[in-house]
Amino acid sequence: MAKRSTANRTIEVIMLQNDKHLGEKYEIVRVKPIFARNVLFPNKIAILADKEAKNNYAQKMEAAKISREKKAASLEDLFSKITADGGIEITRKANKDNTLYAKVDENDIAEKIKEVYGIEVESHLFKLKKKLNEVGTYPVVFTYNELKREVVVKIIAEVDKNAKKEEEKEEVKEVVKTKEEIRAEREAAKAKEKAEKIAKLKEKYK
Repeated sequence: MAKRSTANRTIEVIMLQNDKHLGEKYEIVRVKPIFARNVLFPNKIAILADKEAKNNYAQKMEAAKISREKKAASLEDLFSKITADGGIEITRKANKDNTLYAKVDENDIAEKIKEVYGIEVESHLFKLKKKLNEVGTYPVVFTYNELKREVVVKIIAEVDKNAKKEEEKEEVKEVVKTKEEIRAEREAAKAKEKAEKIAKLKEKYK
């Protein structure tokens, strides 16, 4: 028996709402028939993309396509700016081994981009295999339809100002302590030298 092709095992549907796993509103995507019948159609998430539906939604699908193209162009410009800036920087508290107390995920990356560039980007478009949990530089893949870019994410350890002040105080104390030790050593050396001279004189005039 001939193996069924991918086309026979999936069907085309028109999305009626955005879904981060499937696609955007009025976009045609391919899904498994059982998934469409049991989930998409009953919940009005999508409809079968037959000839009638394509004709009925033709204008909306064309407008949505143009909107996606504009969005892709805008994202292209955004990531060109980020690349020119050397990536984005996220500051996190870390221990002495550079392990983060709070891991960095896709939401953190999207929030940082909004903070720096004032542009909202859906966090699910970033593809992390796992959350970032150490200080360092990481290439993070971003995909939107045909657009695919790699974003450099730099995680920097947060400087604890209070801890830094305490370290500075300790350094000052250490410097003062060292001077006192040097002074004491000099006085001890002089006293020893004087005692040795007196001992020699006593020995001489016995």
